[in-house]
Amino acid sequence: MATELTIRLHEPHPKQAEFKRSKAKRKCIVSGRRGGKTTLFSDIAVEAMLAGKRVLEAAPTADQTDVFWAACVSALAEPIAAGLVRKNETERVLEPNWNQGRIRAKTAWNADGLRGDYADLLLLDEYSIMDPSTWTEVGAPMLLDNNGDAAFAFTPKRKNHGFHLYQRAIADETGRWEAWHFTSLDNPHLSADALAEITGDMSDEMYRQEILAEFLEGEGAVFRNIYACLGAPSQDTPLQHYHHGLVVGVDWAKQADFTVFCLFCANCKREVVLDRFNQIDYVFQAQRLQVLCERWHPRLVLAESNAMGEPIIERLQREGMPVQGFQTTAQSKTPLIESLALAFERGEAQWLNLPIATGELEAYERKVNALTGRASYSAPEGLHDDCIIARALAWQAAGAGRAASYTVSPY
Repeated sequence: MATELTIRLHEPHPKQAEFKRSKAKRKCIVSGRRGGKTTLFSDIAVEAMLAGKRVLEAAPTADQTDVFWAACVSALAEPIAAGLVRKNETERVLEPNWNQGRIRAKTAWNADGLRGDYADLLLLDEYSIMDPSTWTEVGAPMLLDNNGDAAFAFTPKRKNHGFHLYQRAIADETGRWEAWHFTSLDNPHLSADALAEITGDMSDEMYRQEILAEFLEGEGAVFRNIYACLGAPSQDTPLQHYHHGLVVGVDWAKQADFTVFCLFCANCKREVVLDRFNQIDYVFQAQRLQVLCERWHPRLVLAESNAMGEPIIERLQREGMPVQGFQTTAQSKTPLIESLALAFERGEAQWLNLPIATGELEAYERKVNALTGRASYSAPEGLHDDCIIARALAWQAAGAGRAASYTVSPY
């Protein structure tokens, strides 16, 4: 008679359950300390192994992999005792004897230590304190054999590469990436005594980062005071801005980047509309801008004129729209961005609270050329700055004193 053996998994809290249900190929968890990310990883590793998948879990130090390993061994205690799952304590490998599945835990302080392996599921725990190459140069290629999946879990370490990966997951609109955020307080299995123990000696800043899983501003942050400036209402109507100095900032794109229209009220000092889209041809983009203008009647549209922007602007000007071009160069971009950054610093305007746009502000970087000493501004590699450029152009249009020189267009 067959003997029933128990696999002992944890009861997931609601956000852990959302993660387990997701079909995304790339998953990112930002969590406070003791938020449950490592126990979640152990559970999905066991389930994947039982389904015949090769799982590789990596964390920066042996102490961190010890927690994952102990949870997996505990879950599989009965099959291990029955000889159905082989446990290699030295290599940190668990293998069932009925399929090709496997769990392996390795340290990844040096990313090269992971080379030579492959996986169907790669779990990178505490990714924010790993070297970024652990994923980009080593981890991603090991998934090529079977089009494998990857999951990242970490507590923030200011706005480093972990933050950039989280923003990439938030901004993704293909379904390939998905992101979750939960605090230590979201874990119902964490006792009040344990929480008090790990928070008792923390500063306010460290409590926000380690427990609330907030991304604190880095020393080189371009935009500060962001959240105090996200109070613009999301349901304004044209009647509320009748005869106001409405302006639009436009950043054009077609495929990889996004076209963004930012409609801003110079009278109310607040953003009214932020329209972001891509993979639409330029004719339709122009038509979409015309529809926006027909509804709101802005007095000035300031649009980037680089590349394909110039012929679109000329076409719109011939149709009577109040469009002016802005040529973005290394010289013109710096004051454009710094003006917007100063507006946030001083709290001079309110903007819509949209996660993708806010993520762009938080991730934006200032770099200084070591040879020339000149500063430049851009999004980190793999991320976008289209909302920032559109907003900066709208702020330029609103603050340049030009909006009042236009009468309301008849369209």
